[in-house]
This record gives sequence, structure tokens and C-alpha cells, in this order.
Amino acid sequence: MKSKYWLKLLCTLLTLIILSGCWDSRDINYRSMPIMMGVTKEEDLFHVYFIIPVSVVSEQRNLAKVDGKGATVLDATEQIRKKIETTIDLEHIDFVVIDEKLGEEGIEKIINTFIRMRDMPASPAVAFIDEDMNKYMEMMISNFEEVGTPIFGFLEKQVGWDIYDPEVSLWELYRGINSYTTDIAVPLIGSNKDLTMDYLGASVLKNGKIVDTISSVEVMIMNLLDNEEVIKTFVTIDDTTNVELVDRDVNYDYNKRGEEIDLTIKLEFVLIVAEAEDDLADKDIKQMFEEKIERETLQLVQKLQEQQVDILGISNRLRTRYTNAELKNFVNEVYPNINVNVEVEAVIENNGKLRNLNNDNFKDWEEE
Repeated sequence: MKSKYWLKLLCTLLTLIILSGCWDSRDINYRSMPIMMGVTKEEDLFHVYFIIPVSVVSEQRNLAKVDGKGATVLDATEQIRKKIETTIDLEHIDFVVIDEKLGEEGIEKIINTFIRMRDMPASPAVAFIDEDMNKYMEMMISNFEEVGTPIFGFLEKQVGWDIYDPEVSLWELYRGINSYTTDIAVPLIGSNKDLTMDYLGASVLKNGKIVDTISSVEVMIMNLLDNEEVIKTFVTIDDTTNVELVDRDVNYDYNKRGEEIDLTIKLEFVLIVAEAEDDLADKDIKQMFEEKIERETLQLVQKLQEQQVDILGISNRLRTRYTNAELKNFVNEVYPNINVNVEVEAVIENNGKLRNLNNDNFKDWEEE
């Protein structure tokens, strides 16, 4: 009889242990899950915005904007939590927009706070904006609800991402700020009354502060050097000539001679001629393309070397040859003195030419 009593007590305790995993859960109906976050600063106070899906009415999703101010980003977030009757879960944030003026002041502390926050994911895309944050948030909601454009389409490589667009996630930004040999370029976006947003190039960060901006063409070169895929990418050579990039390959050849470092960047492309004058031969198009890419790549590298900023990963490819102590000043002392040469080789796979009597290449057709 006594053994049955202890057996029942043991079973009860085991049941309590198994059930304990659900005691601290909260019903999804009492949780708010922001999908987008905006951070700006007003009169020495951080102003944080969230866009939150609020309900499903007649099969149409509705979004709401909530905001709060505080001495820090975390304090501002807590002020929002106090306003809302539901629990705020930050795990579903996909996009963080930061005021460009904060970038000029420095965002290292803000990014460190995001990484320390245990409920903030490290994967959201990050961008700067040079507009009123409140108006931008309202326009995003309006476009989504009235036009139906997806908020994050620009950021998805399977949706609207293009090689002319920069893309950086929160963890990449944190790594870029805290790395000895890697700096980072953050997308600079603007609102668009018809679509979701415009990409305006990228802001270049060094030690968490914006030091320069680069254009969309320079962003394309940066992505090419980073071996990003070319997906339906067109390059304008001049006013009448365009080519489509079908494939590319990038190789880096480093040669160290004492204190001197020589770097040859070899870019290989497969092209399709998309637009061209009828009297322009393939060899001319090939030469024009190679000269354009070579010239603009070299200009970008030299511009970044002068500013002692490395967003192209040149220093990172050499870091295994140096000690940690030597890497601390690598970007400021060694990287600007690397002798960089660029070689571009293109192959035209398809000239896309239509039948044209003015083009000598079609003489055979005429003879037939």
C-alpha cells in the first residue's frame, strides 16, 4: 500500500516537470510582432518606431505604427512596451532603418545594443534614410495597404534585389564595425510614393561612422568583386550601347615583394549585346566594356584607399599573413599602399543582332 502511494507521488512530480515548459508561454493573440524598426534622434532623445501587423480583416492585412522616445534605444523600446497591452516580440523584425544623421555621429553603440538584446535577431537588413522617419513609416504603411507592394521585396534576392543594390544584415554590420580588416557599406534608401522605396547608393562606414557615399554603379562593382550572382544585370557602356552580364568570375593575385604588395584583380565576363548601333562591331563593344569596367574598378579602389576604408575585402584576403597586433593598423597603414592593377576580359556570347542590311556581318545572308 505504501509503495503505491510513492508511485503515485512520483508520477505526479514527473507530470509537473513535463508540463513546466508551457507555463511561461503567451498566447499568440496577446503578442505583437513588429516587422520593421526605425531609429532616429530628436532633441537628444532616441525615437524608435515599429511597424506591426495588427489584424486580419476581410482577408486584408493591416499595419500599425507605434513609437516611443527614450535616453537610449533600449529605453525608447521599453516606453513602447509600456504603451501596448500586448507583449512585443522583436524576433520577427526583418528591416531596420536608421536616420543617416545618426550614421554621421556614429552607430556603434546602437548596433552593439541590438546584438546584446537577446530577443532581437541578428538577421534583419539594415539601411540609412535621409528623410523624416515618421513620414517614411506612414508612407510604407500606406503603400502596403493601398498599393499592395511588399515592404521587403527589394531586400530579397529571390524577389526584387538587384546587383546595383547594396545589402547588409545586422550581424554583417556589427562585424564590419568591429573588424580590423573589413569596413562596410550600408544601403541608402529613400521613399517612393508609388513603390516601396528607392535605392540611392550606399553609405560607407569606418569604425561605425559614415565617411563617404558610393553610387549605384560603384555598388555594382563592389558586388561583382564580392562574387555576387549576376541576375539579369545590364551595364550601360554609353548612350547607345548596353550589354547584359551572363556570367562573371573574379580572381585576386597577390604578390609580396619585401614591404611592397602588388595586387592584380582579374575580372572575366560573359556578355550578351542588348543594345548597340548597327555599325558597331563586337570587338569594339568588347573593348569599350573592358575599358569601362577596368577604369571604374580602379577608380573605386583608389578612392577607398585614399580614405583608408576597405569595403571590397582586399585587406581581409591578406589577414592570414599577419599577426593580430599587425592587423590593428593594417587598413590605415598597409592597405593604402597596396599597388592595385585591374585586368578585365570579356567574351561576347551572343551579339543579339537582328537582320540589318547596313551590317557587314550579314553579307552571307544577302548572298544566300
